Amino acid sequence: MSQKEIEQYNIGDFLTSIPTSLLLVDNNKKIIKANPAAKKLLGKNIESMSIDEIFNSKEQGIFDKVFRGKTIQRREVEVDNIPIGFSANPVYDKGNKITGAVLILRDLTIIKEMEESLRMKDRLAVLGEMAAGMAHEIRNPLAAIKAGIEYLCKGFNEESKSYNYTQIILKEIKRLDYILSDMTLYATLKPSNKTNVNLKKLINNTIIMFQEELKERNIQVNEQYNGELTLMADEHQIITVINNLLLNAIEATGDDGEIEVLAEEKKDNITLIIKDYGQGIPGDILPKVFIPFFTTKSKGSGLGLSIVNRIIQNHNGVIRAYNWENGACFSIKIPKGL
Repeated sequence: MSQKEIEQYNIGDFLTSIPTSLLLVDNNKKIIKANPAAKKLLGKNIESMSIDEIFNSKEQGIFDKVFRGKTIQRREVEVDNIPIGFSANPVYDKGNKITGAVLILRDLTIIKEMEESLRMKDRLAVLGEMAAGMAHEIRNPLAAIKAGIEYLCKGFNEESKSYNYTQIILKEIKRLDYILSDMTLYATLKPSNKTNVNLKKLINNTIIMFQEELKERNIQVNEQYNGELTLMADEHQIITVINNLLLNAIEATGDDGEIEVLAEEKKDNITLIIKDYGQGIPGDILPKVFIPFFTTKSKGSGLGLSIVNRIIQNHNGVIRAYNWENGACFSIKIPKGL
């Protein structure tokens, strides 16, 4: 391309064609040009707006440095809850006078999610080790307490208050033992022993297991399948996932309600979606549902969804929890691995 052709080249065409988000700002901080990528990222009609209207007050002063000839590198700002990284460089005219600035923007959402995921994995690994140790230390004296209470039961009349108290204690010991079992499972979850399994068959078998409760509460399970739904997975771990998610859906759905189970096979992965017709998950609780020991239920260990999350991670998959118009939804995407 000759120098003349370069000079005639439309800078607007160049800005439009590149995927990087770019803003061109005049020396009054007004945006005079934004390419499509920048408009999509910021989600608003930003041309003719001031930089100060878009970026928060903490960053407003930083642009004054650009108009004094400084270059800004790798700054971060949040715009409408979107983490954005940006760099800014002054723009000079032929007389070497600063006439504006060019900003390069980048959506940091995925990077931030990956960083948080790594931090969470580190925390969960430590928590898993603690859980294993605690479960071992608690279970031994708990067994002795249980044996002692069972021995005392034999000396009480079944109609007496003392006997009733011992039954309450035994019931609570059983509940504590259940929590310890979940802690042990969470802490000692082994790497997947993958075999060729059919997801549809596992779902159907699990629904049959809950058939009595579904019938008693008149809950209808609507199933929809697309594809063969065959994948390489640890059968026992996937059964644990389906069991936990279906149980949650049943508990969340009222009598005479519905549950939707959708499984779809795509080129490289399988998606499983389980929707309930309940009250949904409150917004302040939604980000915490996979955190170990977090629960809003009066019963349970708070480890069910944490175990599900670890199993899906073991299979290089992703699980999401969100609300839809009629309740809560859990969506899993897992590689077929065939």
